[in-house]
Amino acid sequence: MKTTVLLILSQLGITLLLSSVAAANFDPRPAARKIDSFLNAHLKSKKLAPNPTISDEKILRRTYLAIIGRVPTIEEADQFLEATDPEKHSHLIQQLLDNDAGYTAHHYQFWADLLRVQEGVHWTIEYKEWIKKQIAENTPYDNMVRQLVSGHGLVFDSPAAGYYIRDTGMPLDNMSNTVRTFLGTRLECAQCHDHPFDTWTQMDFLKMAAFTYGYDHRGGNPHRSGIHQALRAEERAAYLDTVGVNGFPSLDDGDDIDTFLSKPSSKKFLERSNLTEARFRELALQGIAARTKAESKNEPVYDSIGKLYNQTTYLEVRHLSDTDLKLPHDYQYADADPHDLVKPATMFGADIEPPTDPSERKKAYAKWLTSPENPRFTRVIVNRLWKRTFGYGLFEPVDDLSEISTIDQPDLLTYLEELMREVNYDLRAFQNVLFHTELFRREMHGEDHFLGTPFPFTGPMMQRMSGEQIWDSIATLIIPGVDKHAPNRKKTLDRMARMRATYHSLNGRPIEEVLPRMKKVGELRRKLYAEQADYEKRITDAYNAGDNDKSKALTAELKMKDREFIRRSREIVLVDLEDGRTVPAAMMAGMTADLPADSSTKILKSRARKPPEGLGTSERKGWLEREHKNLRDFNKTAKGMARAVELESPAKRGHFLRDFGQSDRDVIENASSNASVPQALYLLNSPLSIAISNPNAVLGKQLEAVSSPEEKIEIIYRAMLTRKPTQREVERILTNFEAYGEETIEDLVWALLNSRQFLFIQ
Repeated sequence: MKTTVLLILSQLGITLLLSSVAAANFDPRPAARKIDSFLNAHLKSKKLAPNPTISDEKILRRTYLAIIGRVPTIEEADQFLEATDPEKHSHLIQQLLDNDAGYTAHHYQFWADLLRVQEGVHWTIEYKEWIKKQIAENTPYDNMVRQLVSGHGLVFDSPAAGYYIRDTGMPLDNMSNTVRTFLGTRLECAQCHDHPFDTWTQMDFLKMAAFTYGYDHRGGNPHRSGIHQALRAEERAAYLDTVGVNGFPSLDDGDDIDTFLSKPSSKKFLERSNLTEARFRELALQGIAARTKAESKNEPVYDSIGKLYNQTTYLEVRHLSDTDLKLPHDYQYADADPHDLVKPATMFGADIEPPTDPSERKKAYAKWLTSPENPRFTRVIVNRLWKRTFGYGLFEPVDDLSEISTIDQPDLLTYLEELMREVNYDLRAFQNVLFHTELFRREMHGEDHFLGTPFPFTGPMMQRMSGEQIWDSIATLIIPGVDKHAPNRKKTLDRMARMRATYHSLNGRPIEEVLPRMKKVGELRRKLYAEQADYEKRITDAYNAGDNDKSKALTAELKMKDREFIRRSREIVLVDLEDGRTVPAAMMAGMTADLPADSSTKILKSRARKPPEGLGTSERKGWLEREHKNLRDFNKTAKGMARAVELESPAKRGHFLRDFGQSDRDVIENASSNASVPQALYLLNSPLSIAISNPNAVLGKQLEAVSSPEEKIEIIYRAMLTRKPTQREVERILTNFEAYGEETIEDLVWALLNSRQFLFIQ
């Protein structure tokens, strides 16, 4: 049927894609009119006319995509389109800005791309949840950034510390990322030499980096080193108890003994201790043997320490002493010498006297960076939000602001900066103003535009939906109540609770409790090593004898023993976990008291419907077969279907989101909306169109509720394109319906899913 669908597309002229807000009394309209006056005056000076205002259907769809990142449902569209209130556009904007779940789901992607938030590392879950919380609570932008840049301490207590843990071992790169993200300035070149195209020097770069240099991100396990020290003390004690002589030197082997005895001072020690060289050598060898025995006994304990504590590494940002930044060995400029100490200093804006205390120094840096007087901080965020709303910045690139940057409308940009300060960096309030402008309601500028050249803003720039917007819009057609559908929420909260309980078991309890448990696990590991050696010999013997079945059976037994040891060792040491779950003791310690509430909806469980009355035996059988097939197909798709914010992020390679340009979060803002052949192939062959029209899906149920093909065509258009079909479109589709019947309805869903009308923001 794909050929018939291509015919439908051609006939319809549709092409496949191959190329908490400010206070309630805040009125965004005066500021929006001010922005429009700047834009209209600019267009007039360029002898350009603004694009026409779009229809209510288009503004509805555009507003939903811009604020909560998905298309509206039919019910949501009807509520708006049928309203007669002259202020319904304003009310719609406010309603969507008040939708915390939808707003957070959409705007998390913006922050995750900027901050390069990745999946799969145990500390990131606390960091991700903190970011979502800041978005949902509408934390002022300057406050949020200040917390990020001054992030310090244990990630459970200060999740914003994840900002520094993200760049573990790369303090200079972290500073470059900070300035690029929040000040829109690229300093990567100046990290190694004076900037070739700007005024920044390598010394400027290093002085900025000195504010946040010298932090270690590998901490978070204070008992780990304490246990190591206790075990080493036991080994030293075994040595000293055996030699039994006060002040006896610590020696490692026979060479150490010879070296000590060759020193002139050794004679005095021997005389004072009443020892001959022979007796000294004898005692030293006995002590070394005793210590070696203790070390051998502790070896499996050390192995257990590593395997258990590695679960809770990279959880803390702490300052290391004597780690102030020094000039590199190859520093080549005349203003200083290699290895000179670098004193912190700002590159532009106000000068600040750096405090001596490293933590306070970082706070001072964060305060300077987020100050309203900082010449770039406010300018960069208003430009980023302007581009996010209208598709193009007032200066481009948004993160490469320099002395030679072209700003086509400087007065407008200055006003936007004043507005951001006026609303106290309330991002929802600021965006509320942008959404109320005439520009936001104009036809898209559909012509090609070259990056770096001034954009006319006769209308917003034509944009394809982001991968997340496409995915979330498809999810809207499948999952009821999609904004609050969070099937993985409980799993996320359980992971957070388990990690905190694991940490508390290892570090929150007195070391006097933890050390004996570690030793007990060490004894189990010693026995396991002995069993492993025995099994390996028996497996080798069986293999050499040609008895592969016995070899496989023994290998399976050994794996079972390994798994049982892991279970038993966790049970012994991780006492705040029971069967992998948090127990009340951890709650008493306060480690899980501040976990967010589980706001997830129940996992979808559709059941097979009863067949209609009056069906014959064969008809009933055929109906039930189709029903169960539809149910299996739907459940298979719906199992992994939720808004992108609720899924693994970034998604694995090969997932829809990655194929449609989701950022890999390796570099800042690495998402793409460029078309590709894999995208077209994915949509052409994707099961998503089947799931959308499946009778268990939102759209499918709506189609099941009507009988005539005209009604079904209208529902599909309203659900997918937020408009009714034209008479010409209906007639063309009905022509195909007469030839192919109900298959045409399913193919229409597939056709629109592949159309530019669906994939592009209209």
